[in-house]
Amino acid sequence: MSALPSLHVVDDATSLDTTDPGPQAPSLLARRAEAHRVRAAAQHGPFAAFGPLGPLAVRDADVPALVRALPEADPDDDAAPLDVTVVVSGGAGAIEPAARWAERASGLRLRGLLASVRDLDDLARGAHRIAAMVQMLGADAVIDDDVVVEVALPLDARGPAGARWEHALDTLALEDLRLALRTGGAWSEAPDPTTLAAAIGEALDREIAFVCHGGLEGAVGTSGPGAGYGFADVLLATRASLDGAAPDEVAARLTEQRTLESTRAELDAIGAAGVGSAARWFSGFSSVDVDATVADLAAVGLGG
Repeated sequence: MSALPSLHVVDDATSLDTTDPGPQAPSLLARRAEAHRVRAAAQHGPFAAFGPLGPLAVRDADVPALVRALPEADPDDDAAPLDVTVVVSGGAGAIEPAARWAERASGLRLRGLLASVRDLDDLARGAHRIAAMVQMLGADAVIDDDVVVEVALPLDARGPAGARWEHALDTLALEDLRLALRTGGAWSEAPDPTTLAAAIGEALDREIAFVCHGGLEGAVGTSGPGAGYGFADVLLATRASLDGAAPDEVAARLTEQRTLESTRAELDAIGAAGVGSAARWFSGFSSVDVDATVADLAAVGLGG
């Protein structure tokens, strides 16, 4: 399988690998930041085939501690700053202080923002507020075009708030913001396949790139307690949706039982162009076990 160039396929979410919502210890943040630097430095090795490792995801409340935990910069050292995606813990109003703090923090380079729409009764208004804040920060040169902004919409609100969900998606499409979907992990259960398949189709209908957070460390899904999806399941479902498959067929692709070997055969049959066009829209996912994800990427032919 050919490379998937220029894609930040895997965002490093090891700093979020906890169910404790409180601030993390600076020593833990320092270890995870150093581990991320080591992985990022290896991009000419295992990561070279499918694009650079994405930023280290860090909660806004942990940014000050992370800055303090970083080694003091050597003026003679031209080492690159640590790339981070800041996960905003509040609503739209919390985006500005999070972005300004990360942008001016020594040793950090802001690469992404993840903000969530929290008002389930008015998803569209929440999406508009986030978009307006992003526009303001862009006009003030706090963030530039290289900063990827992801907007998380709650999948459990999609059914009862169908029209508002669609209006929120329309806002993301208009403002060229990415949709973030929660697909499991320590903080939530994986969504049912019908809901996830419908959300993927609705994003593709509007030409919205989307990312997935939670539970996609492996290429293929798991069954039994804690069952979830794999990143290849989502990629193949995205390809099926692009090819015109009905929503129930896309849902079936999400839950199809696969092995790493059969997944590789499927991806090889689709070919690099087909996989690449699907990855243009399913543009990335986060992992709390990057080493395991790298191994599975290689096993299914996406790592070289």
